[in-house]
Amino acid sequence: MICYYYYDAPTYLFFAPDIPELLYYSHIPATILALLVGIFVFVNNPRNLLNKILLSIALSFSAITVINLVTWTSIESSAIIFSWSLFGPLQGIISVLSIYFIYVFLNKEDVSLKIKTVFSLLLLPTFLFAATNLNLSGFDLAWCDSFQYEGDFYSNYYNGLGFLAILWTSILLARKYKGATRELKKQILLMGVGIESFLLLFFTNFALGDYLATIKFVEDSRLELYGFFGMGIFMVMIGVLIVRFRTFNVGMIASQAILIALLILTISQYTFAESITSIVLTSITLLFTAIIGFILLRSVRKEIKQRTELEHLTQKLAHANEKLKELDKLKSEFVSIASHQLRSPLTAIRGYASLLTDGTYGKLPAKATEALERISESSKNMAYSIEDYLNVSRIESGNMKYNYSDFNLKDEAEKVTDDLRSQAIKQGLGLIFRTNLKSRGVVHADIGKTVQIIQNLINNSIKYTPKGSIKVLVRDDVVKKRIFIDIEDTGIGMNEKTLASIFGKFERASNANSVNTGGTGLGLFVAKMMAEAMGGGITAHSEGDGKGSRFTIELPLAM
Repeated sequence: MICYYYYDAPTYLFFAPDIPELLYYSHIPATILALLVGIFVFVNNPRNLLNKILLSIALSFSAITVINLVTWTSIESSAIIFSWSLFGPLQGIISVLSIYFIYVFLNKEDVSLKIKTVFSLLLLPTFLFAATNLNLSGFDLAWCDSFQYEGDFYSNYYNGLGFLAILWTSILLARKYKGATRELKKQILLMGVGIESFLLLFFTNFALGDYLATIKFVEDSRLELYGFFGMGIFMVMIGVLIVRFRTFNVGMIASQAILIALLILTISQYTFAESITSIVLTSITLLFTAIIGFILLRSVRKEIKQRTELEHLTQKLAHANEKLKELDKLKSEFVSIASHQLRSPLTAIRGYASLLTDGTYGKLPAKATEALERISESSKNMAYSIEDYLNVSRIESGNMKYNYSDFNLKDEAEKVTDDLRSQAIKQGLGLIFRTNLKSRGVVHADIGKTVQIIQNLINNSIKYTPKGSIKVLVRDDVVKKRIFIDIEDTGIGMNEKTLASIFGKFERASNANSVNTGGTGLGLFVAKMMAEAMGGGITAHSEGDGKGSRFTIELPLAM
């Protein structure tokens, strides 16, 4: 059947006389723009889920513009009524895809099966009842429309899906915005302006235009034509996100191509702008697009320049890093060789000093004995330093070996404390040993290295405690299967900055030199590395400078 039989059939499918001037201006540019951006983004990264959803929105929107053009320009009733029946499913698809799109944009991952099920259930009625009387129950051949035959329940349902999408996406964007970083907030704001402008203009104008035409308040539903402009705003915001934030993983050249295509598309609208109104609207759009395009292209050029400089710096840093690794390797090899070379003569010095002190070569004057004791003490400290260097070299080269066995940690800690008590007393310090164990205190570790760690930390406390006392407490936690040794002193303490770096190589407390000028800054580093290698660790605590320190050794219990 044919309606409006006194009108000519449209040329080129959609072009017909006596229609609102705004029809082509609102439909054709928006459709081309949506397809251009959607396809371009998809082709540049077809595996990206966000890109797939954007293309689906663009295709669904394009389908609506086509069927809308058919209902406005066709004189074949069968074509009009078929197209009319597709509005519900297509508007429902756009609503659900918009929500899906925002979910993936914000979370950078697909939604759960539960949410997909909800989406499917929401869409189902729009498909089930599209070809029933609940959608269209008749057609007016005299006026070539079907407004008075549309089912209120069905039309209200699919329009309601649009408003649900507006509310749902707004809530998702607002929630994510609150806890987002500054950079992400900018992206959320741009996406929010784009998607909400599109949904609000599109669904509000469609619903209002349809309703006013149904109650015959207006002659036709031309108000709906203004809803298509929302897609332009949405695509412009997508362009900004592509250029500024590379949201869709589209390359920089592709970003520039999109902007140039937008300008060409806008200029092409002059080919079908016949009235003054169309020319003015086209000119305003062109000016707006040109300004936005200029700003974005300038941003692109700046980003490309910065990216080139960054890549150049990255290459230089990579080259420098390789050099540093090579130098670090050479340094470790040198330290290892030098330390081994120093060990032999140092052992001889210590041995002969001990023999002289013991009187093996006869009785020595008191002054000579005092000098030998200083030589012995200095050589012992030097031996500790050499051992630290060797341990660092072994750790960094991966050659540190551990001989594991079961032993009583409490007994070993007590022995070390007893051995070092005389040294503490010489400095006027009290060295106290306590236990608080619920288990036998047995660990499976390297006994030699464990003793070395304990010695290192107690020695450290003795060196940096001018007065007061040092407490050594062995405790355990049988639930967590861990044993701890707390070494707490009343020494110089540490500030927050020192605590953050104290276990680094060659790191010493900022106030360490005021008490002890010796030390390599390697002892704590070595102790921590060894403890961690045996499944434990070492932590440091202090309330501040001058308020003492507490070091805690932790190892797993052998239950």
